[in-house]
Amino acid sequence: MVTTREKGSVMHIMCAVGALVATADGKIWQNRLFSDNMILESREAYDIRPFVSGFGDTPGETVTVTFAHGSYPTTVGKDGTWDVQMNCCDAMEDQVLSVVGAKTNLTYTNVACGQVFVCSGQSNMELNLDYALNGSAEAAAGNRSNWRLFRVPHIGADTPQSDMQAIDPNTKLPATWLVSTPALAAKFSATCYLSARHINDMLWNDAPFGLIWASWGGTRVEAWAPESTIKQCAHTSGDPETNMTGPQTYSSLYNGMIHPLTKYSIRGAFWFQGEHNVVTHTSRDRYACIFGGMINDWRDAWTGIGDFPFMWAQLAPYTGYADYPGHGDVSVIRLAQADDLPKIGLDTTGMAVTIDLGDPKAPAGDVHSRLKEQVAYRLALQAMHVAYAFQDGENVTNHDHPNMTPHPFPLHFSGPAPLSATVEGNAIAISFKYADGMYLNDTAGCEIHRGIDFHGNPIGGDCCKAHDTFQLCTGDIANTTELVCVNATSVTIGAASVMISATTQFTSVRYAYANYPQCALYNVHGLPAGPFVMEIGTPSAVKDVVSTAVKTFEPPAMTPPMGVNSWNAFHCNVDERKMRAMADALVSTGLAKSGYEFVNIDDCWQVERSPNGSINADPTRFPGGIKALADYVHSRGLKFGLYTAQRSNTCQRRPGSYTYEAIDVESYCEWGVDYLKIDACFGDGWPVANESWIKFRAAIDTCATTRGYPIVMSVESCDDPNSCGLWIGKLANLWRTGGDIQATFKSVLGNAASNTRMASVAGPNGGPLGGGHWNDADMLQVGDIGLSLTEQRSHFSLWAIMTSPLLIGSDVSMLTAESLAILGNSEITAINQDKLGVQGVPVGPATDVQSCWSKPLAGGDIGAIIMNTGDASATVQCTLEQLGVKGKVTSIRDMLNKKAAPMPTGPTLSATLESHDHQFLRISSA
Repeated sequence: MVTTREKGSVMHIMCAVGALVATADGKIWQNRLFSDNMILESREAYDIRPFVSGFGDTPGETVTVTFAHGSYPTTVGKDGTWDVQMNCCDAMEDQVLSVVGAKTNLTYTNVACGQVFVCSGQSNMELNLDYALNGSAEAAAGNRSNWRLFRVPHIGADTPQSDMQAIDPNTKLPATWLVSTPALAAKFSATCYLSARHINDMLWNDAPFGLIWASWGGTRVEAWAPESTIKQCAHTSGDPETNMTGPQTYSSLYNGMIHPLTKYSIRGAFWFQGEHNVVTHTSRDRYACIFGGMINDWRDAWTGIGDFPFMWAQLAPYTGYADYPGHGDVSVIRLAQADDLPKIGLDTTGMAVTIDLGDPKAPAGDVHSRLKEQVAYRLALQAMHVAYAFQDGENVTNHDHPNMTPHPFPLHFSGPAPLSATVEGNAIAISFKYADGMYLNDTAGCEIHRGIDFHGNPIGGDCCKAHDTFQLCTGDIANTTELVCVNATSVTIGAASVMISATTQFTSVRYAYANYPQCALYNVHGLPAGPFVMEIGTPSAVKDVVSTAVKTFEPPAMTPPMGVNSWNAFHCNVDERKMRAMADALVSTGLAKSGYEFVNIDDCWQVERSPNGSINADPTRFPGGIKALADYVHSRGLKFGLYTAQRSNTCQRRPGSYTYEAIDVESYCEWGVDYLKIDACFGDGWPVANESWIKFRAAIDTCATTRGYPIVMSVESCDDPNSCGLWIGKLANLWRTGGDIQATFKSVLGNAASNTRMASVAGPNGGPLGGGHWNDADMLQVGDIGLSLTEQRSHFSLWAIMTSPLLIGSDVSMLTAESLAILGNSEITAINQDKLGVQGVPVGPATDVQSCWSKPLAGGDIGAIIMNTGDASATVQCTLEQLGVKGKVTSIRDMLNKKAAPMPTGPTLSATLESHDHQFLRISSA
């Protein structure tokens, strides 16, 4: 039974909402986000796939999800949940999705695939479209049949909820997807709706959009943060409201409004909040800690999609709190928000600066500016950079549909951003990036103070003439509110710097530090710099790079590489934080001790080239840089890998290495890369594949002799032993032999068959630099949604007996105990790493059901798999002769269960197995 208590007009849930919709006796049900008119997140360009999930009260019950392009069976787990991962379905509309169980048949109509964003925060995210300037005209154009809007009910909760109330207790709106209409758009979040409209216009694809609106006016950040975040930030200062109730309670709105969303795939999130934390005097360090921790903890709760982009609007100008001396400083929260821009430990974030978008005549008070169109436009610019990886000055084109008629425009997403402040003679020089055509200009509402400065002194001119925009300060920069500052008396704007005259010593400089900034620094694109406080330093000396001597090294990849790869788990939502967590998880789970040593980043880490041709990492996703990440991985006793492509574009249309092979490998060598995956993919390329690989090989060999250890070279692809197979082993340490593996057993068997055709080519020595050369059947799907535990075990055993690299494709930090046990089975990994290095192959006559595999091992033992590849239980038989056993069997080891297996009574081994199950045996004979 669910009990509630009233908090004003607010309902506060005290136990799981899931109980509201649960039914007994073998039925299944789903979260309310799964409804008619839903938008499923899907983006083929990033290989982002839709997930469908639900609940069931009968563990083991089969659930089948059917959509336009196929059926996806799964079973209810012991925890009463089920999940499936479907294929990409970009821009599909007016589809039917069905979910069928033993006693339940759920059908959803008018389902579409597109992009889904969550919009959250307090009142400035809450304000409707018809409140914004020109919002009524925008709403009038709201007949968008492929846009679907979802309003999350205003419900707080004491514990994380699996679902939400059916009806919002205040607005009476249903918790269901609704097709956008003018009337509905007018009452939807202005910031959310307009941000999506600008993204749609910029990408020019008119794709389906799903917008999930989960905000609540007048709420503080602590209410939106999970309990884990609050605990992490207990050391911070400035939280006078520890006894708050209702929607202000710690984690209340996360539990009731955000956690119910976490099983639904999204593209990213928009956030507009902070005003209430000004009221409560939240300190800079506390807000930055809570807000940044909230972002990371939201992402961790949204399992299966990686670190999704998170964009927010910095607090806009308002004067109201100047009339209430007991309230806090808006600038403190603005600085705290800027503290959560990309950095080590928190990345893939973006902030829209709004300090020039004041609205002193706003009917709801100037804290509620009506300039939501401009705020949303800047949020969309941030999304282009953070969510879609367009860089400053890069032409925005439609990566989803590159063949559409283009209307590219150069992206400029940021105002001037400070890099450093240094003493130069009698001046302070502040250098900036994104600094084209910098100038100072009055902000939108500066007329409210025109004629006086912020201290009430007459100035008789434009707001920017007050010189309050830049200030020079003394004191501890960590205590922003305690700094002693004076106005800059002479400010000169240069090409990429600002010079401030200074005749005495100061320790820091600050800019736009005011509740209502009257003047802002802009670039030529009309975007303002955000407020900052920066220490003044001295220019650093440039250090000479000392070349290293030629060294000797151990041959690479003498056994198939083991480790983790980012693609299957995160796709393009890969970032520095996730990869550090993967390294930590390999160590903490014990997988590193089992031999999993490589931490490999796949596509989407790179974004552009410098003028000298060197490749650059995405600054929002890898703010510390690739070398710092490689150093961290090495500090954990592990090895680090990267991805590139031999053509001019990678598979996700990032810069490839065509004509840059040597330059790129030089960078990889300097960064400490140990493993390089070279894909094929799009754009220009050399006439034959091995021309690229030869160039990579030469550069990698040079790196090896220079720094003293080699890079493992993996290429895409070679599947013909009588063609590329004749020479591939001299160029590469491993090569893909088939297509991209999917989380289906059909795909597992298909890749195994492709890999088998190349069995004669693989081996432990005689490869590049004297190392090994291996057939790569692609990454492991163990731990990913799609395969049952039985299928995961069989998949892992097949890869082990084939001597394929064992690269985990799931999020190691989120592995279940069952999946971890599969990957950590040391007896099976020993078969894979056996020094003899012979690839196991199918033996004997295969049928639709029967599959027998054999692998000779060092010392004379045989590794053998007996597998049922059929869709029903069956008895599978393999003869000892087929398995290559010579002489009398002396022992048989059951490696799945790590115990002795019964001795054979004749020449045949027989097993009755469930569908897709197997036995993995180690057979000794004399």
